[in-house]
Amino acid sequence: MGMETKTRFRVDLDKCIKCGRCINTCSGMVLEYGEDGCPRMKEFERFGWRGCWRCQHCLAVCPQGAISIFGKEPEDSLPLPPEEMGEYMEELLASRRSCRRYLDQNVDPEIIDRIIAAMEAAPTGGNSSSVQYTVIDDKDRVKAIRDKAYAVMEAKAKRHEYTHSFSDFYYKKMKESEKTVRRDDMLFCGAPHLFIAHDKYTGKWAEDYKVNCIIATAYFELIANAFGLGTVIMSYPAEVLNELAPEAREMLHIPKDHYTGLIVGFGYPEIPYARGVQKERPGKIHRYTQR
Repeated sequence: MGMETKTRFRVDLDKCIKCGRCINTCSGMVLEYGEDGCPRMKEFERFGWRGCWRCQHCLAVCPQGAISIFGKEPEDSLPLPPEEMGEYMEELLASRRSCRRYLDQNVDPEIIDRIIAAMEAAPTGGNSSSVQYTVIDDKDRVKAIRDKAYAVMEAKAKRHEYTHSFSDFYYKKMKESEKTVRRDDMLFCGAPHLFIAHDKYTGKWAEDYKVNCIIATAYFELIANAFGLGTVIMSYPAEVLNELAPEAREMLHIPKDHYTGLIVGFGYPEIPYARGVQKERPGKIHRYTQR
């Protein structure tokens, strides 16, 4: 079976203007000019670094919509963002915050579906797309996981047994936060839903799995905020599930050999914010510009 058959790479010769944009953006360098001047796909060993990256850049860059691949047609693609998107992103970054108080209700499933669908486009190293997402979108299921993990956490804290990053001091501070900002839940902050990006552990010398999970977590948080949801990125609950309460981790049905370093709690925020913040980063930005 030829690679054009495997990838279902197709060029509409009536539309192709032979501009070469698809060839010059092909990450796997598997496109070339054919004798007719139109692009064609070379034979390659396998998908990934030895062939096609499945990135669909060829489809996305064609000005005439002449290319389809993997059964994807250009007319079915989402449009590019408007010119004012830069301003929207500025506002989004200034207004996003860690939400630690939520309404006790499930988020509209349609919103969650749209966010998860958008996450299909989140980048990964080498376009491996190996990251998996676990979403607990029912608040009662989250509560069951929380209750099991919380009970173990509390019992071990009484014996001064903590995760690797905690101590008596930090545990006491978190317990104090339950009186105000975290409302009786220092573990998940009362979030009705959880999002966890996880990938198979591949060893300390190949840590793309960690980076890819962190990237996915950041993208999810921004998209969820763009839909008006509150979010909080949490590392401590991941430590509790991994180190103290594996029985609660099993309730997530995440494979044991998968890395889970961060958990995102999300839901409708209880306290609306009236404006964005005005943070400054003196000394942390280094620019080398020609004057």
